[in-house]
Amino acid sequence: MKKSSIIVKVLAFSMTCVMLFSFAACGKKDKDDDDETAAPSSSATETTPMVTVPTTEATTTLMEYGSTIQPNNEEVKWTETAMEAKVMYVHINDGYLKIRKGPGTDYEQIGTLTAGMEVIVVAKTDNNWYKLEDGFYVSGDYISATP
Repeated sequence: MKKSSIIVKVLAFSMTCVMLFSFAACGKKDKDDDDETAAPSSSATETTPMVTVPTTEATTTLMEYGSTIQPNNEEVKWTETAMEAKVMYVHINDGYLKIRKGPGTDYEQIGTLTAGMEVIVVAKTDNNWYKLEDGFYVSGDYISATP
């Protein structure tokens, strides 16, 4: 038998074995998959892209161009009534609910919320705007206590 035909057969056998092991491993479940608190391995974070999955935690993260928004420095010229921190939900038909520096459309927009998002409100103004826990405002016409 020629040397080249032996090499071809060995390579074909090796490739077949690799493919079989790969297919067998595709359906295999790691033991860590059952543990929801398990931390991802360092190799997983290096090769797997990060995906943000919406959660039901009551948080408001305001991002602009990849960096965190600076704290609201708008001078308070309105009356607001403080309230116990409360989770409320965005109710809009389409588009976005604008987050503003003050309680009115004449204040600068700094972010947006989408339908169904949760926010934590800490105060209400006399013109039906809610102050979020991070110091910014949304119109009370588009949020409610029910999801």
